[in-house]
Amino acid sequence: MTNAAITGNPLRDPKKIARKYISIAIFAVIVLYIGKIIILDGTDWERLGSVEEVIKTVLFFVPDFAFFPETVVPLLETLLIAFWGTALAVILCLPIAYMAARNVTPFPWITYPLGRCLIVLSRSTHEIIFALIYISALGLGPLPGILALASRSLGFMAKTTSEAIENASPGPIEAMEALGANRFLVFFYGVMPQIFPIFVGNVIFQLDINIRRASILGLVGGGGIGLMFAQVMQNLQYDRAGTIVVGITSMVIIGEFISNRIRARLV
Repeated sequence: MTNAAITGNPLRDPKKIARKYISIAIFAVIVLYIGKIIILDGTDWERLGSVEEVIKTVLFFVPDFAFFPETVVPLLETLLIAFWGTALAVILCLPIAYMAARNVTPFPWITYPLGRCLIVLSRSTHEIIFALIYISALGLGPLPGILALASRSLGFMAKTTSEAIENASPGPIEAMEALGANRFLVFFYGVMPQIFPIFVGNVIFQLDINIRRASILGLVGGGGIGLMFAQVMQNLQYDRAGTIVVGITSMVIIGEFISNRIRARLV
């Protein structure tokens, strides 16, 4: 037998293995302790009631399908808010992505940091915060919801597009530059054809997400089905709230199915 067989695997130091599992155990204990404080100690379990009371409360939300026709227009409004918010983000993301891509940005010391700052600002701010800002300036309605979705979606679209631009093949770009094409022509004829499938896939994915976001923005006055949901909950009309939840779920499922089909065709 060799020395390695006698002493064990030299790549698996017992002390390192012990330290690894001790660290994992300590981390697990800390997480469980924090969970106990937040969930077990921080919940009023007496107010939650018995199992029978919980079931009785859940039954309050059994949908009233006679109310469903009244949800059709708000649901369509929600779809339009998601669509126009995504469309506005698509338009605005292209110049920002152009500035935030190292290989095509016109003035690297100025435009690149500016593009990246706009992306970070958009991605780090929640859509509800954007909605509250626009509602305070424009009042209640769909327009603040559209602007909030556009502001929130802008970061994701610009970031993924700028990364696709940076990963584009340099051959067509260099060939067009050698022929004397300006930056505008290089971008739209040398870069965009390469990133177009990725770009369209990201647009569809973002629209799918914005349908969910648009449903929430109504809770703060951004229009759509969320506004109706907030009203029926304030009036304790839980059966109508259940109907709205069914409508939102159906809308999201249909949107998911359509977006998956379109994305599959693109791939």
